[in-house]
Amino acid sequence: MKRWQDILTRRDFLNVSISSGLTILLANCSGLLRRPTSQSDNEFLKNYGPIDRTLSDSSTQFFYGDNNARPHGVLWNLPKYMEGKKQEGPTENANIVIIGGGMSGLFTAYQFKKFNPILIEQAPRLGGNAKGQSWNGIDYSIGAAYLDSPHEGQPMYQYFKELDLRDVLVERIDPDPVESNGKLYYKFWKGEAEPEAIDKYKKMSNFFTKLNKEEERAFPFIPSLDPDDLASVKYYDQWHLHGLLSKIAGGKLPPKLETALEHYCWSTYACSSQELSASAGLNFLAQEVAPILIGAGGNAKVGEKILEALVKEVPTTNFRCNSLAMHVDVKTDHVIVTYEDAKKKLRRIKTKTAVICCPKFVAKKIIPGLEEDRLAAINKLRYRSYMTANLLIKKKMERRSYDIFLTGKGKTNMGNVQAAQEKINATDFVMANFAQIDASANVLTFYRAFPFDGARSELYRPDSFSHYKKKFEEQIARDIIPLMGFEQKDIVDLRLALWGHALPLAEKGIYRSNTIPTLRKPFRNRLFFIEQDNWAYPSTQTGATDVALMRNDILKFLT
Repeated sequence: MKRWQDILTRRDFLNVSISSGLTILLANCSGLLRRPTSQSDNEFLKNYGPIDRTLSDSSTQFFYGDNNARPHGVLWNLPKYMEGKKQEGPTENANIVIIGGGMSGLFTAYQFKKFNPILIEQAPRLGGNAKGQSWNGIDYSIGAAYLDSPHEGQPMYQYFKELDLRDVLVERIDPDPVESNGKLYYKFWKGEAEPEAIDKYKKMSNFFTKLNKEEERAFPFIPSLDPDDLASVKYYDQWHLHGLLSKIAGGKLPPKLETALEHYCWSTYACSSQELSASAGLNFLAQEVAPILIGAGGNAKVGEKILEALVKEVPTTNFRCNSLAMHVDVKTDHVIVTYEDAKKKLRRIKTKTAVICCPKFVAKKIIPGLEEDRLAAINKLRYRSYMTANLLIKKKMERRSYDIFLTGKGKTNMGNVQAAQEKINATDFVMANFAQIDASANVLTFYRAFPFDGARSELYRPDSFSHYKKKFEEQIARDIIPLMGFEQKDIVDLRLALWGHALPLAEKGIYRSNTIPTLRKPFRNRLFFIEQDNWAYPSTQTGATDVALMRNDILKFLT
């Protein structure tokens, strides 16, 4: 079976760790550092695209991000909601209907664009949690921020080549530092902050060297259907990331290293390193030593480019925002999709096939007759929340780095993750205008995850916005202003976005179980599932890869 990841590429990435631990070093990319192309003036993209450039400069007192009042009010009480609703037969035929307009839905629509797909999205804008906003000509992300650089043979490479994505992305050049006690360490992963523990850093470097050379087993690529990859994924899945790295280091991790890894897991997965499967953790660490590509607006820029290409071939009326899928009935030779449109009128489509690109906890609400094993697998999935805060600064700052990881005092409370997270607040921030070289102002995007269960009940309290805005303001005044060299008077606004259940938890043991293949299998051979929770792996590339893996099976119903 063809391996979708190019092992030589990841080997090259990991080869960096031979001489520099986990230091993020990048290849020569002088040809990639260019000004992004001009913004689209397409009216459809302006109103429904992933980047909202319509906001005023006035301060807001609410969260951007999730728009879940309608789906929760309807889908969690669907039988009662449907009472009295006028229901008619299908009034429209389609080749393929895609439910969910996040990145997985956009990748799927692009892959099958010649079949005139219909895409149903409950939010006002497409993009899922890869959305962006704009201020003072600067596009910034309110969700997913960057991509690793694809190479020929990987599914993402098709999109980069066909959509000219390199024209709107820049490559990170400098190593990203780690902050500890107010100081930035650019050689942190080589032991710069803990020279007394250099032996443990070297042991970890040696481990990554062996992993790179695949001396004992294949690298645990996720997602992949290659048998060697899957065997390796299952092997490393017997440990959580903290346990594996402690084993490699020969005992307890040095406190600053332990804290940096823990905060990294919070920021990336919204979970503790003591929960995260080592298989998933190694994949993201490998991505961090690879070149990463950044667009103005984060991954929303990629979504925007996909949508620009789609609307050239697919009627804009096929992209149905503010529309809520309510029922997906899989018949022997077709699928009936029932949805409520933006005017709250029920619509039905008869389609040859359909693809579910929304989270599984939604899928189980709208698809009747799901198998017991699939429902059990869905119920095993846990989702975590995160928040972003975009700080708008009327001062141009030197672009020293893209992402700065924050460790505070350099020692975290591993026994009480919730208390430790509340104490530090954001665990990293990025230079949002990194891809806009000539920006005259600056935007810093802070990431705060909630790496524990039950956070959503706290996040949707009436006073939640004021509470967390104050937490960010305190952290910025105490830690960030001195670190970055601007003043309080330079701050224009602080805009918060909340994502209540954005990140599926890749907990230890999930890949050794039958959960993943059960989640991914088609339903009644006609309904397909493409979403990052297929693999419990929160990455934009997950959807792109699964579209490639399932493409031929879907095409059978279209040709």
